[in-house]
Amino acid sequence: MTDRGLDSWTDDLTARERVREIATTLTSPRSVEWVREEAQVSSWQTAKDELEMLVQFGQVQAIDGDDGNTKYAPNYQRRYFDELAELINDHARDELREQIADVQAEIDEWKSEFEVESRDELESTLAEEGLSGEEVRRRNEILRQWERYEDNKRLLQHALELYDDARSLHPGADDPSNSSLSVSQ
Repeated sequence: MTDRGLDSWTDDLTARERVREIATTLTSPRSVEWVREEAQVSSWQTAKDELEMLVQFGQVQAIDGDDGNTKYAPNYQRRYFDELAELINDHARDELREQIADVQAEIDEWKSEFEVESRDELESTLAEEGLSGEEVRRRNEILRQWERYEDNKRLLQHALELYDDARSLHPGADDPSNSSLSVSQ
């Protein structure tokens, strides 16, 4: 077992598969060397070749790093469209509508609880006199959740807007009872 305790995830994967696993979950631009180390791949060239293939298929982006070397970054556009396709594939329209309602209900509770109309307004209350450290921390936590909920709501809304068009692009998609059809196939 390695010092890092990663044997369990690497045991059944080839070097190239490990590079793909690391590269497709990047959250910030990284060098070939960084990906190689994280993927526990001995060959720099194997890591580089696999990253270049992922760039060709749009899974990651190659960008110029501050040091003049190429770095590999997440392809957020691709991830967003993949998430949209997953929502459309895995959920009926009614389920998407219900999820939007659930998200909005939670946001409405925060508005009521803190007597604000927006996330920005809640953020402006952080410096209010008399708030304890715990109250400020709780508001910060709610602000982070609120931001995620707004992002999720926007994604769900986009999935609803594209639902019919995306489903119509797939054979058999006109059968409303079959929400298991894959839009991305």
